[in-house]
Amino acid sequence: MTKYIFKPAFVILVLCSSLFAAASEPLADKSIFDAGYPEQAPTQSLTLSFKRLGVNKYKLDGINNATTVDFTNRLDKIGKKLTLNFSYSHSPALISRVSHLKIYFNDNLITVMPINDHNKKIESLATHSLELNPKFIKDFNQVRFELVGYYDLICQDDFSKTIWTELSQNSAIMLDQQALALESLLEYLPAPFFDERDYTQLTLPFIFTSKTDKNTLEAAATLSSWFGAKADWRKASFPVSFNKTPTQHSVVFATNDNKPDFLLDYPDVTKPTIEIISSPINRYAKVLLILGKDTNQLKEAALGLAFGHKVMTGRTASVNAINQLPLRKAYDAPRWVRSDRPVAFEEFVEYPNQLQSQGVQGRPVNLDVRFAPDLFTWRKEGIPIDLHYRNAPADEALLSRLNMLINGKFINGFVLATDSSQIVESNSFMPLLNNNNMAHTQRDFELTGLDLSKKNQLTYDFKFGVVKAGKCSAVPAGGEYGVIDGSSTIDVSDFHHYIALPNLNVFANSGFPFTKYADLHQTTLIIEPNSSAQAVELLLNFTGHLGQITGYPAHRLSIAFPTSDLDLSQNDILIIGKPDALNSELPKDTAISVLLKNNQRIVNQAIYNGAYHDNEPEKINVSINSRGKLGIIAGYQSPFNSDRSVVSMIATSDSAYTLLSDSLINDTITAQIKGSATVISNKGVKTINTDDLYYVGQIPIHTLIWFHFSDHPFVLAFLSILILLLISFLLWRLLGILTQKRLSEGDE
Repeated sequence: MTKYIFKPAFVILVLCSSLFAAASEPLADKSIFDAGYPEQAPTQSLTLSFKRLGVNKYKLDGINNATTVDFTNRLDKIGKKLTLNFSYSHSPALISRVSHLKIYFNDNLITVMPINDHNKKIESLATHSLELNPKFIKDFNQVRFELVGYYDLICQDDFSKTIWTELSQNSAIMLDQQALALESLLEYLPAPFFDERDYTQLTLPFIFTSKTDKNTLEAAATLSSWFGAKADWRKASFPVSFNKTPTQHSVVFATNDNKPDFLLDYPDVTKPTIEIISSPINRYAKVLLILGKDTNQLKEAALGLAFGHKVMTGRTASVNAINQLPLRKAYDAPRWVRSDRPVAFEEFVEYPNQLQSQGVQGRPVNLDVRFAPDLFTWRKEGIPIDLHYRNAPADEALLSRLNMLINGKFINGFVLATDSSQIVESNSFMPLLNNNNMAHTQRDFELTGLDLSKKNQLTYDFKFGVVKAGKCSAVPAGGEYGVIDGSSTIDVSDFHHYIALPNLNVFANSGFPFTKYADLHQTTLIIEPNSSAQAVELLLNFTGHLGQITGYPAHRLSIAFPTSDLDLSQNDILIIGKPDALNSELPKDTAISVLLKNNQRIVNQAIYNGAYHDNEPEKINVSINSRGKLGIIAGYQSPFNSDRSVVSMIATSDSAYTLLSDSLINDTITAQIKGSATVISNKGVKTINTDDLYYVGQIPIHTLIWFHFSDHPFVLAFLSILILLLISFLLWRLLGILTQKRLSEGDE
């Protein structure tokens, strides 16, 4: 295959035949345009609570005397009105004539709030409403509260606990926005379809002309995983509809022979094409067109967008050719800690100064780390960290510390150096929660350590001691800095990969085993032909979920319909469908028939929690239909390859697909998916163990023996004795042969 070449097309105004006809007749009355464009720009009012905006510091004191509230404004919105509604209480010890609360908006001082006289009793919190100038609104905005507090004009100690002011957690920002009609330009991508300024969940409709074929689904999966990677922690959902005119920002797939009604008169294309237009019924809604003369070109257009959008300009771009992208290696997902080499902390940095902390009780250094969930950690002390850090000089008489936490729980601590000229090096370990043999283990209590199945937060918190200087004051705060050096490393290159499956916990939280290769080139997804919109939506939400986990588009996912010629021996397998639809009439001796029959058995076991028997199929089918809305996720070993896995996501009805989609987006539900099968209903989540464990991965043979017999010490002791006897026998025979040889030489 050849190389990607993007040629941004000239901006072309495409007029449909109906528009030509309209233009031929002059408007009788143009007064409608006197006040501007006749279509009123949509407006919306947002209530952004401080809690929703992620504020976690409401109390101000003499040292930590400021807190910030960050919010954003989308590219396609303009702020028309901005109101800050807040209330606060304060220490009655503060002197009103010199104490006050300053409020800034984007570093502009807006107002100064007074502190009441300390002799007056504070009966209740007064609510304040400030109108902020919307002209100051930018893409990323910040409201800052800063306390100036004095309890004594002569003897002031900023570390005194009598200095405090606390904001109410019910405070909020009210923002009225009006939609902007953006130009249809590819250089905005991925905006406005995904806007990094928007911290809410991404909801992006995908529109198809009619029932989809495999190529169209693979093109859509590539884009949903790409958008899912962009959305990251925000999560993403992709509602699906057929032959619908977009009313909001949407993605539309069309070929020359298969266009939705609103594009029937749109010009045909000869190459894979990416284009942005406005919706014909809402000029404020942009439509991302994925066009091709056939569905093969749709795949090329989607691939070109995912990997080449940064060089696209204008309204239209065509993909002239595609270079063969290299296959991803195992465990090299961009958001995973690499398994083949040490990984430096600087590779985890997401924003400037992330590795630096400032102040006596400054912001901790936080790093998000995700590991391959099948790391073999049996009898390992932990994951090694080569930590380098430096700090401003600390007084020898005081104990200044650097605390290490994992997921908010204390792990280790280090005493800070008194000499700022050196970089301190420390070798430590991140303790682990052992996942190697806990596929069927339910833990109802919390443990301290890394959970390899999830994203973990590694925290380094600098705490500087304070020097008192007399009765009244301490050494003024300022100049306290701590830095985690970017050359610090995490190294898992000495770990093997071996895990017990089925384990839906690692599937739900890490997409394993499918995400072992970030591009999913060893995964086959089986879905029924002519699937409903809800089934396709589950497929796209799932691939978006995988994109969030790996940070990479799943552009090599193979999608297949149930046919008799499928080769399922080399790949891990995903199944999406309904029980009755998947049981299609295929020859009984084909691979797909074997797979679907095995899948039906596992699903029945999940529903009946092991009470199902193969000789009761009619009872099961009747019962499934009578149970109504259920979603079942089940995992088991592939019947075609012992090193491969199968995970099925089965819905008892089209409406039940939403249960499965929600389980991928809602963290609370995702955390409950465990074991080898999970049944999801409107009432909750039920976890079931339905099948025997199997293991995938490789470890040395001696470790394999010790690991599997470690829970059977008598068997292990018997084998050890047997091996010793065998060795002794061999040595005895060898010594006998040598003795016989010497005796025969002596006789000569």
